[in-house]
Amino acid sequence: MMKHIVIIGASASGHNVAFKIREKNKACKITLISEEGYLAYDHLRLADFISGIISEKDIFLCNENDYARQRIDFLKNKKVSGINIQKGLLYFKDKGNINYDILIIASGRSPTILDIPGARKEGAYRLYSLDDAKEFLKRYISSPVCIVGSSSFALKIAEAVSEKYGVETKILSSSSFNPADLPSRSEVINDSLIEVIGEGEVQAVKLKSGKVLGVSAVLFMDNYKANIDFLKNTDIQINEDYIAVNGLMATNYDNIFACGSIIGRDSLAVSLMLADNITNRLGQEDAGNISAVK
Repeated sequence: MMKHIVIIGASASGHNVAFKIREKNKACKITLISEEGYLAYDHLRLADFISGIISEKDIFLCNENDYARQRIDFLKNKKVSGINIQKGLLYFKDKGNINYDILIIASGRSPTILDIPGARKEGAYRLYSLDDAKEFLKRYISSPVCIVGSSSFALKIAEAVSEKYGVETKILSSSSFNPADLPSRSEVINDSLIEVIGEGEVQAVKLKSGKVLGVSAVLFMDNYKANIDFLKNTDIQINEDYIAVNGLMATNYDNIFACGSIIGRDSLAVSLMLADNITNRLGQEDAGNISAVK
């Protein structure tokens, strides 16, 4: 009987696992589910998209025909709202469900907007997805931009913003960066944001120290949270906001796996190891029964 592998999250990890499993097993059914309306793309390339170095099409990891050629069902704009582990079913927020034999969770982690006064004003954005980047690019930028973030990705975005608009970036971070890694026209401030100020739109930010900075936009790129709301009524083990897995990337259920930033090990090597483990699990009885996809 053909096994159905379902992957939640068209992250780089989810995409790589899907293609690697198909490379090694031609018989199983594979479904890749994305909450977004796009093909799988590299989030780290959003900085290059913002700066204008690349166009939107250059972000994507493949094209739609690649999924069809590899017989991978790609579902866009589908938000998973729940799981029935006993029945092997995923439920979608809009309507409908899908069954699985093996489930892989690759839904990632995303930054959150701080719960502070003014954080929802026009000109304040979460920056994580392609849609987030497009919304930011609609904003007229003529003065410094405040970036709340402590990752190397935040530095890349700071550099992209400075290059595109010729403005300074104020990076509010709890971490210290190597000065050699700092983009030009960027200042790291080890302080926290307590208020976004402006009449209807962003005009300034107030820091915990009391300092006020005039800015034209705020980008929230910190306080990452796991995208796992769909697990809330399950007993899949979570450890400090990460899905707990063993050395084979399996959860406390032997047919449910996780990979990517959702387990704190976001690397190509981990994704490929997971794909190898699953194809080994499927066994050799159906591997290679179907000729290579044309």
